[in-house]
Amino acid sequence: MRVIADPEDPQGSTGSAYVLTPRELDKFERSNVNNVLRSVPGVYTREETGEGVFPRISIRASSSGRSDRISVLEDGVPAAMAPYANTSAYYFPNIGRMSSVEVLKGPEVLLHGPHTTSGVVNLISTPIPDSAQGQLKAELASFDTRKLHAHYGATAGQWGFGLETYQNRGDGFHEIDRSQLGAGHDIDEYVGKLRWSSAPDARYSQQLDLKLQYAEETARVSYLGLTDADFRANPDRRYGLSELERMDRGRKGASLQHQIGFTDRTWLTTTAYLLDTYRYYDRLNQVNGVNLGGITDIINGGAADAALLQGILDGTTDTTHPNGVRYGHNHQAFVSKGLKMELEHGFATGDVQHTLTTGLRYHEDTTKNVDKGRSNSYYAQIDGDLVYLRTDFVAPQRGDADAWSAWAADRIEFGRWSLLPIVRHERIRTRANLAGDATPEQIAARSRNSIDKTTAGFGANYAVDANWTLLGGVHQGFAPPGNGSPQGTRGEESTNFEGGVRYRNGGFGVDAIGFHTDYRNAMRTCLVANPCSGGVVDGTEQTGAKEVYGLELGLFAALYDNGAISVPLRLAYTWTDGEYTRDSDTGGVLRGDVIEYTPRNIGQLQLGVEGAAGWNAYAALSYSDGAWTTNTAGRAGEDNTYQRTQSLFTVDFAAAYPLSPGAEVYARVDNVLDERRITHRGADGARGNAPRSYGLGLRLRF
Repeated sequence: MRVIADPEDPQGSTGSAYVLTPRELDKFERSNVNNVLRSVPGVYTREETGEGVFPRISIRASSSGRSDRISVLEDGVPAAMAPYANTSAYYFPNIGRMSSVEVLKGPEVLLHGPHTTSGVVNLISTPIPDSAQGQLKAELASFDTRKLHAHYGATAGQWGFGLETYQNRGDGFHEIDRSQLGAGHDIDEYVGKLRWSSAPDARYSQQLDLKLQYAEETARVSYLGLTDADFRANPDRRYGLSELERMDRGRKGASLQHQIGFTDRTWLTTTAYLLDTYRYYDRLNQVNGVNLGGITDIINGGAADAALLQGILDGTTDTTHPNGVRYGHNHQAFVSKGLKMELEHGFATGDVQHTLTTGLRYHEDTTKNVDKGRSNSYYAQIDGDLVYLRTDFVAPQRGDADAWSAWAADRIEFGRWSLLPIVRHERIRTRANLAGDATPEQIAARSRNSIDKTTAGFGANYAVDANWTLLGGVHQGFAPPGNGSPQGTRGEESTNFEGGVRYRNGGFGVDAIGFHTDYRNAMRTCLVANPCSGGVVDGTEQTGAKEVYGLELGLFAALYDNGAISVPLRLAYTWTDGEYTRDSDTGGVLRGDVIEYTPRNIGQLQLGVEGAAGWNAYAALSYSDGAWTTNTAGRAGEDNTYQRTQSLFTVDFAAAYPLSPGAEVYARVDNVLDERRITHRGADGARGNAPRSYGLGLRLRF
């Protein structure tokens, strides 16, 4: 299910809307969603692992956490582990198996939710083909990376099907001290689809789609970065203490969608979905009594015990604290399920055309820890080796959330105008800490929250002529705070304004849109990877208010085309500014503080050469300013030396050549100039982008 009706129609959306087509995704054959989304204005991505394992996607300076303030969908279905109970994207659908990507901002995000303060990213999976056909992509790349993506499907009469697998494994570019283990990943995904359509002469046109998914992944990642000195010496290094860190995650999913057309302009779509996701993460969280988040700060600043901690990281010094090196076991399982019904009805009142959309969704989230409640394991470091000490256990934990959502919008078209009034309501009930031996009365008294929130928006287009369109909109945004929030927590709230111009003329198009977002009640999800004030890593924190404003510019053009050779160009650029405008309740954020992880300038320029015979070559030039890593940077007396990322300019190159009508070979060089910079500081230490890498692949269509 799509969220953008027709991206080529300048009147098709009242807000900012971008679609990355299958052709756009094929250009560079990327498997890192951060690299893909750099080509969309208004979207900020931040590399943590260098391989996109933990996407940090922000739209218009929303939260700097794990993509926890955007709505992530796959085929229109919420894709987060638990979009109401636990919003962080520790699971993200693999971009390598997607056929296209939609990014939507503006008032129309109220049709989707539950996160409407910034925008929607909808990932479109491989569709069932109209006829029997398939494709196989096989790639070998640097760091012993091997990728295979294959799908086949057919439609015959009233039935259609699709089968797909995506396999990706590699050793990664990091090198772990004193270890033979790689720092890479293993991904296995399988998708099956089945479709039934009504007969052409049926009274009502109907379609029933079943989608089944199974995925599992291992990522040998770490929350421990490097000191700045060690990063400068070797950005590919990982300390030996990170050898035991590992993320295992996976998903089983099913969705069933029914569409029925009562008339050509009246359609009812009903979707039921069930997603069962696990995330098992063994991670370093303390070294010699110092919690993660302060280790490299001590060494960078030359504080007491700096030499001792550096020696422990290097493996030349034994631990002296009784806890030695502590590893946490964050093993969680999430079940997300729901039922959504949406009715679209077109009608006319005189010369005014209406398309009325109304929808209702019921959604449930359940979260719990698993693996017998293991909490932490402790090791001593002796002569550079880790020696097991003990393991702690904790009581089981469980939380849940249930939500009713309802929305209504009317697309009104008359003359040169297109108007869209829209309203959405969320009724959310959350509970946390439910498991254990407590009595029903004790459980009832535990952490719970209730939210009833109505938001509204209005968008407008004016067609100046066949090419030029003026657009503008305003909407109230909302994002749920999660199931660990106490009673009375309101969630994040914002008022979003945008306005601009859209131009389309054949192969040339421009979108220039200014935006202003007033976050009246900004929130931060507290994680080990994104701690709140005082190092808190659970629940949420109210962070006062902030204002963000900026300009998005998108452009595509054919610079040259003589029938035999064409030269396409694409540009995505975003300028952003803003600050916190009100103190937080805890005092961790003060009025005038900077907005963390929001670069002032980001952009990508793509330039290509395409031959009529099917060969092509493309270069992508990407730039991002450095950004503050904490809101306290810039305060009087604050030492900002280690509170900023570095600006980064990279060049990527890709080319493809047809061997036959159904086969082509492609090659890719990422980060041609081998530029290495600090792109992230957290959970502890400097992290950077990937080095220069190469890929060679084959695409077969049959």
